[in-house]
Amino acid sequence: MTRGRDGGRRMEGSAGTLERWAAILGGTAVGFAGARRGSWALAALGGGLFLAGAAGVPLSSPLRQAALPALRREPTTTQANVTIAVPADKLFRHWRNVRHLAALFPHLDAVEILSDTESRWKARGPGGVPVVWNSRLDKVRENELITWHTLEGADLPHRGTVLFRPAPGGRGTEVSLTLAYHPPGGAGGNAVSRLFGTAPEQQAREALRRLKRIMEVGELPTIDGQPNGRAERGRVTSKLREVTG
Repeated sequence: MTRGRDGGRRMEGSAGTLERWAAILGGTAVGFAGARRGSWALAALGGGLFLAGAAGVPLSSPLRQAALPALRREPTTTQANVTIAVPADKLFRHWRNVRHLAALFPHLDAVEILSDTESRWKARGPGGVPVVWNSRLDKVRENELITWHTLEGADLPHRGTVLFRPAPGGRGTEVSLTLAYHPPGGAGGNAVSRLFGTAPEQQAREALRRLKRIMEVGELPTIDGQPNGRAERGRVTSKLREVTG
């Protein structure tokens, strides 16, 4: 490892060369995929990886997490679980109305119902760049299971499953959420983190935490003490009002 004129670290040796090419090739794949789909968020991610490789920036940083999976094209799968003191049928009905889900994921701006099985999702990426995808239901088992996948052309291709099971001891319902991301170019979970600011596993945990609070208490946890807390709570509260009307 050496330092450039600007004091930044540079890669050297065979390992460094491989990492540089991983970033260059992975960044090119993601960048072209973003350009084809008209997604500035993905194009920017790909451009950043390409420039990091071209400049010899070490990929021991989070960039490595984005660059190397681009060659392997492996999906990123995450799972979260929570026990909610609410019957499964009530939780199922709430999740089945996809407009409710905008209150569970802060990066979502809107969810539009297109048909009984399809919906359009609009989210905010870095700098407010829109990230859009259409989703279709795969399996729906009353009060037990909902699965879905994104359709061709999605800015963030993924699949999802939510399971509802009786909790031991009559404590309500165990809810399990599984998300498998397949970003164009295979950029994996780091692409999700760069798009929305948090890791996929954290997003899943927070979504279920919000669901638990909404269903058990009727409101989201207060975040007034955090930066921009009041504004965020107001935005999410307005979402709840829109869908419960």
